[in-house]
Amino acid sequence: MDDDDNRYDDEEDEEGERLPAKVEDLAQASVPTSLKGLRACMRCGIIKTLDQFLEYGCENCPFLDMAGNHERCNMCTTAFFEGQVAVMDPGESWTAKWLRIDAYLPGVYAISITGQLDRDIEEELESRGCRWRCRPVGADQKAGTS
Repeated sequence: MDDDDNRYDDEEDEEGERLPAKVEDLAQASVPTSLKGLRACMRCGIIKTLDQFLEYGCENCPFLDMAGNHERCNMCTTAFFEGQVAVMDPGESWTAKWLRIDAYLPGVYAISITGQLDRDIEEELESRGCRWRCRPVGADQKAGTS
């Protein structure tokens, strides 16, 4: 058995051929490095640890400037989310379309997010024409019910 039988066709070979774009995107996917201390970006819903947000920021929302800024990470992420979905091909995934994350990078996303962005951040997002996924506490309850 020679080496050509042991490699995948999508891998880079000695001649330096590039990997298919989808494989390169998957290689850049952001996944949590731990199951403890998970947080979700309040704009896009990607789930990572606080340390990952501090080190890399949010790949979908670089304009939130979270990398290296502990206060900004706390303002733009929340530990209050429900459910998780791993999305490998956002453009083709019906789940990603249903969650409206089909334009984002592959990764692990929250299904619903509870939290409130500061008014300054909301205004910045509105000026950019960006939507955000977090909902204030009680936003899903009917008025007058407890």
